[in-house]
Amino acid sequence: MAIPTPVSWSQFLIRQVKSPPLTFVHGMRQVVPRGVCCPMHSHRAIEIVYHPVGSGITRLEGGRTLSFEEGSAVVYAPQEVHDQVMDRQGEDLCVQLAIPARSRRVTGRCLLIPAVDDPALIEDIRLLSRGHVGIGATEQAIFNLRATSTLLALGHRSCNQRNDDGRNPSDGYILKAEQYIRDHFSEIQTMRQVADHVGISHDHLRHLFQAQRNKSLVRYLNEIRIARAKTLLLHSRLSLKEIAAMCGFRDVYYFSAVFRNFASTSPGRYRGA
Repeated sequence: MAIPTPVSWSQFLIRQVKSPPLTFVHGMRQVVPRGVCCPMHSHRAIEIVYHPVGSGITRLEGGRTLSFEEGSAVVYAPQEVHDQVMDRQGEDLCVQLAIPARSRRVTGRCLLIPAVDDPALIEDIRLLSRGHVGIGATEQAIFNLRATSTLLALGHRSCNQRNDDGRNPSDGYILKAEQYIRDHFSEIQTMRQVADHVGISHDHLRHLFQAQRNKSLVRYLNEIRIARAKTLLLHSRLSLKEIAAMCGFRDVYYFSAVFRNFASTSPGRYRGA
């Protein structure tokens, strides 16, 4: 038998509206500590993970990452390989739904719902995540309806909240942080200033930036500062002390040490080269 061609989440949700409810498989609630709380894994079923508290990132195949905050939810496609890294301790409410064998599979790309703020929807997730092992046929039918309606509601919110260019919200956090650093590199004292501007926790931004850019926030800040310092060294008569201050370094000694690290020479020699 031919394997059905995968469809997008939006196509899957539209078709599901006209189809019988999906099957509720399993629910689970767990406290998750800071750090890597689960290795790379996947599920045969669709998995909804709601985060009532805590924040972190989920790492996906192909080097993709997705950040989540308190009150957000992530919906994983069947067979989508992922892990979870927590910036601070939280709680996961998990719900799994099986797709019929003959149904078209949804593409392996998770959905993010940045803010689940509907009390009724949150209550349904809490109810479904309690497990309900060994339920009867009537209860199973009720949970199938609840789980399917929860998936449809979350999917509808996520598809409507996506940016026009298809970026997920974590991309926006990174771009916003980079723009703030470029605009305020000379006055930034701590990375918490950047995180406050972006609107997420410092640990969350630090972890997300490292995962997506493969460098630290501090390194990115120093790259911007040193690039500006090189321009001033070559095209101005300012002293090293003045250049250090204009580029945000606390003193000329620290400026020289950072400059050597990036340029493999001193500021004075770079200017005279």
